[in-house]
Amino acid sequence: MRHVLAVVAGVIALAGASAQAEIRLGVLYPIAGTGAVYGVPAMFGHDLAVDEINAAGGVLGQPLATFKRDTKLKPAAAAAAAKELITKDGVNVLIGGLSSAVGLAISEVARQEKVVYIATIPKTIQMTTTKLHDHVFRTASHTDFEGDAMAQIVAQLGIKKLCDIQLDYAYGHDLGAGIVRGLARHAPGVELVIELRPKLGATDYNAFISQILGAECDGITSGLWGSHFVNFAQQAKPFGLFERAKYISGGEIASHEIAGQMGEDYPDNVWSNTYELWYDHHDPSHVEFQAAVAEKAGTNETAMWPVLAYIGVKFYAAAAEKAGSTDSDAIAEALKGLSIDTPVGPRTINPDDHQADTGQFWGPMVKKEGVDYRVMDPITYIPAVIAE
Repeated sequence: MRHVLAVVAGVIALAGASAQAEIRLGVLYPIAGTGAVYGVPAMFGHDLAVDEINAAGGVLGQPLATFKRDTKLKPAAAAAAAKELITKDGVNVLIGGLSSAVGLAISEVARQEKVVYIATIPKTIQMTTTKLHDHVFRTASHTDFEGDAMAQIVAQLGIKKLCDIQLDYAYGHDLGAGIVRGLARHAPGVELVIELRPKLGATDYNAFISQILGAECDGITSGLWGSHFVNFAQQAKPFGLFERAKYISGGEIASHEIAGQMGEDYPDNVWSNTYELWYDHHDPSHVEFQAAVAEKAGTNETAMWPVLAYIGVKFYAAAAEKAGSTDSDAIAEALKGLSIDTPVGPRTINPDDHQADTGQFWGPMVKKEGVDYRVMDPITYIPAVIAE
């Protein structure tokens, strides 16, 4: 009888070990409702990276397994989901986030639970400065890099009077501050006439448009992203706003998911940024990557979000192999100074502030014959440095 019990216990132990013989990735994107336009493409990139890694034998001889949760674009929901992934699902790492507020909420959970969080999209400078901790790392760009690039474009375009409109939350406030610092470096003679801060989720911009028109600016800086920009542009175009002023925007409104959605409604005189363009093969490996994403998405004109999620997974896998462990402290140490190749060029995480040197592609959005949406041309890569 004792022998039988011992055998049964051994079988149970082996089954338990087998069930845990995987590395668990806790993934947090908006994957339902209005946020799905961002989260679903991000998951294409995440899944592609996981598939590639598992096909090559996994990490440390173990397969990667994805445990995903919907952040609903809400900080409280994201924090609760992150906590559940750690305590209920036993994930080894948290990856993802979209808005800066959501990213900060996930980061706080990671700090409390001492689990590594790789922020693939949130850009608030706070994450890697005032709210930096041992277990948070960012593979996206940040608001100071973005603001400095925008100030360079303001100087190049010879703008004299500038209006600024940003959303009233962490990303908007931090980008606005980054632009001001950038102007001091690159365009100290520019007059910043007005700073406007509509609420996150705003749909009516008419009052702000009137104030911009009244200020008679020849340039506008902005971080209105996604549907915020779409609504703003649709309401501003009838007033000729984009004919009166050059519009320089962060928030990746140069990405195809915005330009393609708006088609001929995309306004003139817009300069903006993106992490990736399906039609620009900046790095040789991008051709293969883009084709794989297109197969998953079912369209050749793919979105920008997949590359961000893809890079986050690749950084984690490389860190685990370097550390020879999935222990959070060991992973955190391995991420410091880690370099990997990506479909948009090499990336390295700074060991001091845990920030990857992720630059962006910038340029004017223009019409081209035979194309029913705007494309960036010329395309200029502005590296992740604060240019003096």
